Parts: sequence; structure tokens; C-alpha cells
Amino acid sequence: MIEQENRKKQISTEQSLEYINFIDLYNIVKKRKRFIYLFTGLVTLIAIIYSLLATPFYKSYVSIYPTFNDNSAGGSFGDIQGIATAFGFNVDGEGVSFYIPDIVQSRRLKKAVILKKWKSSEFEEAVDLITFWEINDPTKLKARIKKFIGKFLPKKKGDPQKIWLENALEKIDNLILVKEEDSGLTNIIISMEEPQLAADIVNYIAQYIKNYIGKEQGMQFKKNRQFIEDRLAAAKDDLSESEEDLTLFRKDHPITFDTPDLQLLRGRFFRSVEVNQEVYITLRQQYELAKIDELKEMSIINILDEGEAPVFRDKPKRKLIVILSLFVSLFIGVVLAVLREIVISDKK
Repeated sequence: MIEQENRKKQISTEQSLEYINFIDLYNIVKKRKRFIYLFTGLVTLIAIIYSLLATPFYKSYVSIYPTFNDNSAGGSFGDIQGIATAFGFNVDGEGVSFYIPDIVQSRRLKKAVILKKWKSSEFEEAVDLITFWEINDPTKLKARIKKFIGKFLPKKKGDPQKIWLENALEKIDNLILVKEEDSGLTNIIISMEEPQLAADIVNYIAQYIKNYIGKEQGMQFKKNRQFIEDRLAAAKDDLSESEEDLTLFRKDHPITFDTPDLQLLRGRFFRSVEVNQEVYITLRQQYELAKIDELKEMSIINILDEGEAPVFRDKPKRKLIVILSLFVSLFIGVVLAVLREIVISDKK
């Protein structure tokens, strides 16, 4: 019986919603305008207070693109890749490739950014981002709120400094954005509470990437040079050994007494010397090129646009927040007024 009554009420409500026309809607809004005004005004006021009290964020970006250089170690070392393979070594003749977004999103780079000392208008001395965000200060309001919420969550055990670092890593994950264009151009964008700090951090990230790639590429150049140096020493020993064998053969078997068998053996000694000599000359040339590549400073990436301190804040967008809250709250207020009127009419 109760279920039938509830069903009838549900059907009655649905029918009421279907037959509401613009005149009825106008009358309801006119009748409940006080409620609608209060609801809309309250929500809009909350939105205004939030937009004024919310922490402002400033966005700065840097644009970088990779440089393709044919004179890299991959080019000089590629000429002897076949020789290396013949000796059982697997050597990549194309050098090392780097994907910039992976470097930006790496934990290593983010830790370097967090632990570096930065100049801030809120502190007299340079501080790291853990101190700047007050993650390690339990007296601040944010820390108290987190502590209160943490009572109802699984506790994080371990060194407090490591916990602070993890919290800072979670925060900076939401502040860094990487956009990669089809042309190869990469934009690194960061949002921070201070405009100059945002510019300083994004420029540091660009320089970090440049230094990191340069260091790793330099290690590859060194590895290539050492490989050639080892093979050059072995080739020199092989050449000296083949030359000594040929000299001893000539002493023991003058050419005037050559027989067909001796001529065949003499040719083999000559060919051994010639092959070892060619290998030695090739390795010697590549060794000199590898030393040049190792000592030469090459630009792996170019910075197109350096980060600048933004003039205007990026967030919060106060006008947009207030306008959206006004219209959304007005719509919700009207819907609530209509539903309230339907419920009252059904009770009658």
C-alpha cells in the first residue's frame, strides 16, 4: 500500500514537471524570488570571497627545441661500426637520443628543483620549495588541516624530511606542464605563487635539461673514444706482429730461392700486413675525430624563448568564477524553487 502511494506521488511529480509552462514558471519564480535571490546572492558571495582569498598563481614558460648535428659522435663513430661488430662489440652508431618531456617529468629533475634554494619576496634568505610552501611548518593553517584530515587516513611512516619531499613532489606535479609540438618544439610551463619565482624555476629547468643532455652525450663521446683507443692499441699490436712475421720470413727465405709454396706463403704475409695496416690507419683517423668530438662543446638543444616574469596572474580567474557562479546558482535556485513548489502542491 505504501509503495503504491509513493508510486502515485512519483507519477504525480513527473506529470507536474511535464505540464509546467512558461507562465507557471514565471509565477513560481515571482513567488519564490526571495529564495532565489538569497540563494544566488549567497553562492555568488562565496565565489567572490574565494576568488579574493585564493592563492594567486603566475604562469611562465620556456620554449626549447633539439639540435640535429651531423658532426656528432654518431657520425664519426658510425664509420667503424662495421669493424666493431666484426670484433663482437655492439655499438650504436646513432648516439644517444633524449625525449625532453621524460626528463622534465623525471623525479630527479623535480627533486633538484624542490631542494634548490630560491629567492622569494616572502623570505629574507633563499629557501627551498618545501620551506616556501610551508610543508615543514606544523604551525600553519594548511598543516593543521592536513594533520586533522590525516587522522582519518592511513599514517605515513618514515623520516619526516622524506615525507615532506614526497608532499612537495605531489604538489609540483600539478604545477609543471609540458606541451610538445609536431615541429619538435617543446614548451615547458610552470605555475607558481610569485611571478619572478616562476620565471627562475622554468629557466633553471631548461638549463638543467641542456646540461643533463650535454653530460650524457659527453659520456657517450668518451665511451666511443675509449672503444676506438682500445681497438687502436690492439690493431697496432696486430700490425707489429704481422710485420715481424714478414721480416723473419724474408730473412729465412730470400726471394731468389722462392718456390711456389714459398711464394704463396709470402703473399699471405704481405696481405696480413696490408689488412692490419688499413685497419690501423682507419682506427687512427677515427680516434682523432673521436677526440675532437669529446673536446668539442656542441649545443644539443636550443632555447628559443626564455622564461619571463609574468605581469598578470593566471589563476584564479576572478571574473570568470563570479560570472559562472552567478548564472549556475541562479539556474539551481530556480530549479529548487520549482521542485519546492511541486512538493508543496502534491502535499495538498
